[in-house]
Formats: sequence, C-alpha cells, structure tokens
Amino acid sequence: MDEKVFTVTELTEILKETISKKFPSLIKITGEITNWTLSSSGHIYFSLKDENSIIKSIIWRTTNIKKDFKDGDKVVATGYLTIYEKQGTYQIIITEMKISGIGELYEKFLKLKEKLEKEGLFDKERKKKLPEYPLSIGIITSETGSVIHDIENILKRRAPYLKKYLFPALVQGEGSEKSIINGLKYFNKKNNVDVIIIARGGGSFEDLFVFNDETLAREIAKSKIPVISAVGHETDFTICDFVSDLRAPTPSAAAEIVVKNIDDIFDFLSRSKKELKKELKNKIDQMKKDFLNLKKNFFISSLAPLNKKKEKIGFLLEEMENSVERKIKIIKNRKEYLKNEILKSSPMLKILEKAKFVGMIKNDLNNVIKTRFERIKKEAEILRSNLNNLNPKEILKRGYSITLTEDGQMVKSVKDLTIDTNINVMIYDGNIKANVKSIEEEKL
Repeated sequence: MDEKVFTVTELTEILKETISKKFPSLIKITGEITNWTLSSSGHIYFSLKDENSIIKSIIWRTTNIKKDFKDGDKVVATGYLTIYEKQGTYQIIITEMKISGIGELYEKFLKLKEKLEKEGLFDKERKKKLPEYPLSIGIITSETGSVIHDIENILKRRAPYLKKYLFPALVQGEGSEKSIINGLKYFNKKNNVDVIIIARGGGSFEDLFVFNDETLAREIAKSKIPVISAVGHETDFTICDFVSDLRAPTPSAAAEIVVKNIDDIFDFLSRSKKELKKELKNKIDQMKKDFLNLKKNFFISSLAPLNKKKEKIGFLLEEMENSVERKIKIIKNRKEYLKNEILKSSPMLKILEKAKFVGMIKNDLNNVIKTRFERIKKEAEILRSNLNNLNPKEILKRGYSITLTEDGQMVKSVKDLTIDTNINVMIYDGNIKANVKSIEEEKL
C-alpha cells in the first residue's frame, strides 16, 4: 500500500482545520511582548513569549486597542489562533489586550481599603471641617500640564485675594508616593495654608495606583490641615479619596468647592451686619424689660416688712405714753435700731445693685459687638485693598502701560505686531497713538 504523500498546502490546511476544531472560539494567553512593531499600514506585529516558547501575534489597525504597549510588557491577550499559510507559522490574532497584574492590583486596593476602614480612617467623625473662608491654599500636583492651570484660573476668578502655594510633585511613576508625602509634610510644617488640595488628571487604574499607597493614606489622615483629594475623573476612586477630609470629583471641582465667590463674601458681610444690629436691639429691649420687672418685684416684696415695722412703732408709742421717763431711752434705742433695719431692707438699694449688674452686662455686650464689628470691618478693608491692587488703573499708576492694536486687541508679544502697524498705548492719564517702525524680539 502506497503511503499518502501530502503537499505542503494540504498539510497546512489540515493543521489549520485541526487548530480551528481544537480552539473554535477566542482564547486568552499571557506572555511578555517582544519585537513590538507598528507598520506603515497601521497594523501591529509582535510576539508573545514566556521562558520556553514564543508565538507570533497581530493587532489589525481596525481593532480598538490602545497602541502604547512596549517590549517587555507582561500582558493578558484575547484572540483566536490561526495559521499563516505562506510562512507555515501559527499565530494569534489579538482582539483585546491589557497589562497583566491589574487583577492583583485591584485585589490589593480592596484589601487596603478594608483594613483602613476597620481602623476608622474613613470615619466622618475624624474628618476635619473645611474653613468657610480660607485665605491661603496649598496645592500638591505636577507643575506642568493642565491641572495646575485650571485650578489657578478658577481660584483667580472666584477669589483674587487668595494666596496660592504650589508644591511641585510627581503624580505618576516611581517615587511619586514619597513626593506627595513630602508635600503634605511641607505644608504641615510651614502651617501657612488653610487647606491642601492633592490633584491629578485622569488616567488608567494603574496610572492612579500611586494614590492607593498605604503610607500616603496615613499621612493624609494625620495632617493637621484639611485635605481635599481631587484625583482623576468623577468615576475614579482611590484610597486617598476615602481618607481625605473631602473628595472632589475633578481638580477643577476642588477649586470651585474650596472657595466662595467674592460676591458671596460681600453678601455675607452685609447680612452679618444686619443680623448683629438686630441682635443688639433685641438684647437691649430684653434688658430694659427685665429691669422694669425687677424694679416692680422689689417694690412689691418690700411693702410687707415696712408695714410690720410700722406696727412696731405704733406699739412703742403706746408704751411711751404709759411710762414716759422709763421708756424714753428704750424708745430711742428701738427707733435707732428700726431706722437701721429699714435702711438695710430698702428696695432702692437692691434696685441700684441690680441696675449696676445690668449696666455691667450691657457694657460687656457692647464690647463684644464692637469687637466683632471691628474685625468684620478690618477683613472687609483687607479685601477691598486687595481688589484695588488688582485694578488695572492702579497698575498703570505705577508706571506700567498697556498696548492695544487698532481693533482693541491687547498686544502680548512682538509677534502680534508688524512693521508700520498703528497702535494705541494706554498710560495712567491718557492714550498715546503710535506707529511701529521696528521690531526687536528678545530671546527668553
């Protein structure tokens, strides 16, 4: 019997059919990326390997997978097996792929969350209340990127008087936990801010995992200054969010939350002034009422002892008539004694004592009201002074100028102008019309 002789194509087809029957649906495979190559056509060619084997892999350009993997990444890939007939090699067509270990990271996150929650680090009772009107804010974030600019723009618009201090920190990668902790220690040691914002923009679970660090969480918990966590997007949650005194859904939201609009502050001061006046009037009216009641009660309660003393005097007068010489001395002594008793029990003495006491209370209340008015007045003056310093006219008064184009656009750079352009120069007491004759750019 002649042995069957297969052609290369026949054998390849048999192998391909065998693989299809053995692995009819998608499979998952884990390995390390090697030879990662993005072709000019947009397809990605690479291999997955472990200690002993290697398999070629492909991601078609139409597949919705992020393209920022690199050689050395350990991944879990989903795809289907096939054979590339022209080269006689088997390969996997990838439909989904992610960094290996994210399951372990999430499990680590849940275990730490449970541990700190049992210790009470998430309890509302231990969270510090944010100051209603902070005057200074510490920001821990990267000094580059949009996050710090968004926060500063919002704070400048809502509270131009506010002092802002940036601690530039790493917010991703090796050493970022320690960098953020150093920021917390810095502000707590300086004690120069009323509240701290820890901020970072959005990212993957792995990117934000620095904010699930246990040491960082404990540093936030022991901060003497209230801490706001503003990490990622609204749907992102980290350990820092749970342990901080307040969680903001985004960095921009943190800036909106931490300060009130300056117009709201002036409204508050106005309302407080009216409430204090009303409270003062009510207190004075009540004191007057209490004083009148006190005077009335003392007068009524003093009539009875006076009537008794009057009866005693009458009795003594009757005795004096019966024994004139013998009783004269006794009567004199009795009259002197009764005189002293009457003076001691006089209602006017008690009324004067109570009036003195009421006067002391009134003076104390006036001092309290006066002190509170002075403090509010002083704070309002500070706010008004800060606002005046921001007035463009005040800046021009110090010798500065503002240059505008003919259509009113502000000139911020020499690149905004060309030769022979007409310009308007604003100074403190008027405008100067000029024409550009030359432009010299200064290298910064």
